[in-house]
Amino acid sequence: MKKFRQIGAVAVIVLLLSMYLICLISAISGSENAKLIFRITLGMTVAVPVLLYALILLLRLAKNKEQKAQELIEASLKNAEDETDGVPAENEETHP
Repeated sequence: MKKFRQIGAVAVIVLLLSMYLICLISAISGSENAKLIFRITLGMTVAVPVLLYALILLLRLAKNKEQKAQELIEASLKNAEDETDGVPAENEETHP
């Protein structure tokens, strides 16, 4: 999970820096789309980190649910084994 967060953080930094560079180049060159690119860059500056945070949060919740389900299964299996201890199998004879 830590490795995923690090990769995500680096990807977000690269994405944001490239957007800022494109915005700067379009503003310097006098592009007619410079205002639109600036607005998009502002929106993405907020949206990208928020979406990455939401993704990490959802993955953490899914991992916790998976671990709880696994613990429940293991506990159920242990209880089933405990209940069958001392009970002879169907094909075993119970005569002394």
